[in-house]
Amino acid sequence: MNIKYGTRKRISRTKLFNKTIDRSNFETTRNVSRSTNRFTNKRKIKMDFLPSLTMFLFLFTVKGQEEFCEINACEALVQSEMKLKEFSDDLEKDGSQNYLIKLERRVRSLEQPVWEISKINERWIDCGRGPCKCKPETKSVTCWQSGLSTIPVQQVLPQDVISIDLGINSMTTLNKNVFRSMSYLTELDLFDNKLDHLPDNIFEDLDSLKYLRLHKNHLEEIPPNLLVHLRNLQTFDASDNQIKDLPTNLFRGNSNLMLLHLSRNRIKAVPETVFNKLELLEDLDLSNNLLTTIPKFAFVDLAGLRRLFLAENNITLLPTGVFDKLVTLEQLNLRKNQISYLPSNLFDKLQNLQILHLTNNKIAQLGVGDFKRLTNIVELHLGQNFINELPENAFVENRNLEKLFLFSNNLEELKEKTFNGLIGLTSLLINNNILKEIHSRLFFYTPSLQKLHLDSNKFHFLPSKCLDFLTQLVSIKLAKNPWHCDCNILYLAIWMDSNMNKLWDSQPSCRGPGDLGGALIKDMTFDNLCDGQWASMTNLSPRVPIKKQNDEDATDTKNVTQN
Repeated sequence: MNIKYGTRKRISRTKLFNKTIDRSNFETTRNVSRSTNRFTNKRKIKMDFLPSLTMFLFLFTVKGQEEFCEINACEALVQSEMKLKEFSDDLEKDGSQNYLIKLERRVRSLEQPVWEISKINERWIDCGRGPCKCKPETKSVTCWQSGLSTIPVQQVLPQDVISIDLGINSMTTLNKNVFRSMSYLTELDLFDNKLDHLPDNIFEDLDSLKYLRLHKNHLEEIPPNLLVHLRNLQTFDASDNQIKDLPTNLFRGNSNLMLLHLSRNRIKAVPETVFNKLELLEDLDLSNNLLTTIPKFAFVDLAGLRRLFLAENNITLLPTGVFDKLVTLEQLNLRKNQISYLPSNLFDKLQNLQILHLTNNKIAQLGVGDFKRLTNIVELHLGQNFINELPENAFVENRNLEKLFLFSNNLEELKEKTFNGLIGLTSLLINNNILKEIHSRLFFYTPSLQKLHLDSNKFHFLPSKCLDFLTQLVSIKLAKNPWHCDCNILYLAIWMDSNMNKLWDSQPSCRGPGDLGGALIKDMTFDNLCDGQWASMTNLSPRVPIKKQNDEDATDTKNVTQN
């Protein structure tokens, strides 16, 4: 078996040392060596590769370095004496460990083996003799969860392989030639490894590649030319890494990209042109990064985008017009950011939007027209903000809205037409606010409501007949309110007694007054609530009039007289 390595060609050490040494090059190498020594001594950093690095730098500077470059190592360090001098200066000036770490990773990648590619008729039979599973019927090779720290050198790989799965292993880097000549490959899985470095042109021969998955690795950067040759790439997943920056032209060759996931990284900024010409992109996930804002024209070319995830960042401001070109967008997730203000007309162009997540931000106020253009919205998530008031008719144009989440805000009151227009609303969560009062006709405008959460508020009672409009109600939560069990609560007690099957949580109980504290509301009767047995009730007008005997006698007398 002919195993190929990137750095196997040997050069005689004696031959190299016998060459005439250029004095200036020697000085440069010595400076680098001194810099690295001072750097590591000062910080007491243990780096086992430094002795080899010093020798490597020395060998590079001798005359006849073209011969040295034949072992394919030049690009692992520098391409010229000028680069070497710059490297020395950087160490002197900066003292940064990053240069040495990057160098070590590049050198380590050169030591990695590559596949043996087979074109013979028995190639799939030979493939089956290796540690990976080969499936000729699907032309796929899977090394999934095989405990690999490197490419298995004993594995023969057919040239016409279409799919390779190297997921869930322990590889830290790969040789730049590992996928050479695999022009038929359409799917490559490298997820859940320990990759901290990928050579710049490692994928340059993969003309047919459509799916590339690199999530759950240790990558800190994406080389600028990593994807440039992948003209047919449709899916790129680099989520759950440690990526800090996106090269401006990273996706310049990927006009067929449809799914791009970069979530759970450390990206602080998005270059304004990084997504240019990705007109076919449908799914973009930038959630769980360190973004503080989005450039106004970052999405200007994403006319086909359907899902945009920006959740769990530190976004404080969204510029007006940032979403204007996303006319096909169906789902927008801005959950768990630092947004305190929604610019007017921010969502006006998103007429196909169906799901909007604004949960867990710092929004304190909503305007009447904030959502007026979202005529196809189905779910609106506004929970865990600081909203203290909802203007009437704020949702009047959202007739297709089915789920509205307003839990964990600072709402104190809901006026009559707060939910005007929501004829299709089926779920309303307004729990965990400080609501004390709602209008008696509040739910007149939500006839389709099936799920209602009113728990964990400050209600003492609910206005008479307010729940009678909810003829399709399936479940309701009422617990954890300071229900005051006087005559005002009688309507709720009667309604609960008739709708016990709809109470979804624990039974609501009285906060007071007196001995009624802790009593279940469903057990309250007219005599309990409206009999005038508490002094506090003397000035209250009962919701259900208490008939007195003399009133009844007077009525009977009147009827007799009329007859």
